[in-house]
Amino acid sequence: MAVVAKQEPISLEIRTKSVEKTLVPLVSQITTLVNAKEKPIKSEKTLRAIVHVGQAVNFAVQKFVSVGEAIADDNCEIKSDMYEACKDARTAGRIIEQLCDVQPDECGQLRSYADKNNMVRAARTLLSSVTRVLLLADTVVVKQLIATKDRVSISLSRLEHAPNFTEFVKAFSQFGSEMVELAHLTGDRQNDLKDEQRRSQMAVARQILERSTMLLLTSSKVCFRHPECASSRDNRDAVFQQMRQAMELINFVAKDGMISDACADIPTVQNNRSPHNVMSIMLCTEELEQSNSLYNAIKHFEDIVEITRMTLVGPPYRERLKNALDAIIERTQDFTDSAYTSHAHREKILLLCDRARLELNQLFRIGVTLDQSECTSPTEDLEAAILQVLRATKDLKQELQDTALDQAHELIKLFEENDVLNYLKTAALAGDQDRLEEFSEKFTEYAEHVQDACKLLQHIASTECTQVTSKNTESSLKVFAAQVLNSCRTVAVHPMCEISKENLEVFIEMWNLLCQDVISIYKEISELCRRDIQYKTVYMSLPRPGVSLFDFC
Repeated sequence: MAVVAKQEPISLEIRTKSVEKTLVPLVSQITTLVNAKEKPIKSEKTLRAIVHVGQAVNFAVQKFVSVGEAIADDNCEIKSDMYEACKDARTAGRIIEQLCDVQPDECGQLRSYADKNNMVRAARTLLSSVTRVLLLADTVVVKQLIATKDRVSISLSRLEHAPNFTEFVKAFSQFGSEMVELAHLTGDRQNDLKDEQRRSQMAVARQILERSTMLLLTSSKVCFRHPECASSRDNRDAVFQQMRQAMELINFVAKDGMISDACADIPTVQNNRSPHNVMSIMLCTEELEQSNSLYNAIKHFEDIVEITRMTLVGPPYRERLKNALDAIIERTQDFTDSAYTSHAHREKILLLCDRARLELNQLFRIGVTLDQSECTSPTEDLEAAILQVLRATKDLKQELQDTALDQAHELIKLFEENDVLNYLKTAALAGDQDRLEEFSEKFTEYAEHVQDACKLLQHIASTECTQVTSKNTESSLKVFAAQVLNSCRTVAVHPMCEISKENLEVFIEMWNLLCQDVISIYKEISELCRRDIQYKTVYMSLPRPGVSLFDFC
């Protein structure tokens, strides 16, 4: 969520569990008061209870807004908006207390003098203003997170520009303490976010930073020891770029999908940093935001097909359906073009794509007939055609799942049998350049197989979490496959250098972690497919009745 600029209206969309959890008891209390105005209440005991609730709400609101005003005093950028929201909340709290009050009638009986409409208006005002206060307070949390991220970015630039190893060690010490603070804040934010995609993106960014810290240390040490070595510089620069992408992703999630201008301000390094590198950071963030998976494309297509029961396949929907199916067929090329897809799977996918197109054309013909006959209600033919289209896409989805899972399963067996990493390491330690290049080609082919399997798994992933994780894993595999080879080349040139050997071990460990990630993704998706679970967003469970909205004050 972006920090709110002065005079800009704030969106009341609730994106964090803490804000939602705080509002739930208030909604419950307000609902009770509104429902109490549905019909006259004759029981004095009930009337007095309503009076007590109204007083309690007002008292809690007054305490609550005092906290909001204290936050405003410490944060000038939201002060005006926060004071205005607090004023509205305080006024609404007083009005609700008044509306809950009772007075004796001509017979001396206590009666509530407020009607439901007045209570509804007051309740809306109170809920709106309290929500604004909470969301403005949340921008302070976001501001703290982004400020910490910016400090880490500055420290990272100091590390990159350190003139010698002594200065690097000093900067690394400060960087480490700032990273601890960033890890704490991003962890809290990740747990608080309601949206699964945003939570997953934050988790991805945190994992990259955590894993990259040791890579940053060893690759930088090698660079200082062998400044003339191009492969060691590539190692180090790749790690810096990965960490910058992770921090831009943190910024992106914290501001909820806003690409910041921070990338444009990243200092450039004379040899390796360029506008292209800076742009790649922004493109990486945008790519993580978009999910071009086949699962999503098929779901989108099926949703439009379902709607045709009401639209009767009118011309606008025919165009939408055609485009949606084209998007599916285009994405299936990742499966059919893969060198690791079996001939049987490839042929079946192509046949099922043709079948889906034929069934859709039949649906179009029925739609044209309905247009010509000016029919206004669905027919049996229409329903039958819809079901045939849905069956075709269901069969296609099943075949795509089988293809991806079969390929990943074969790859897992390959993990256990493939010794190419050991051969690479042995050739590098021996300084055998020819053997190293020979095994580098085999490793590159092996790495492409791993990336390809990860890409197909991302296509069939049914949850946003798995889609984000697999997409990042595929991207990281591509980066670190090249860096494993660079670390080997550095050792081959300097086979007696212990620092180079340590760096090689760290990059190999990184590669093994990524391969384990692929296995975990495979197991998760396999389990979901086996159970045939259709993912639904799980929201937080409601707090226990009786928990007050403002207990935290």
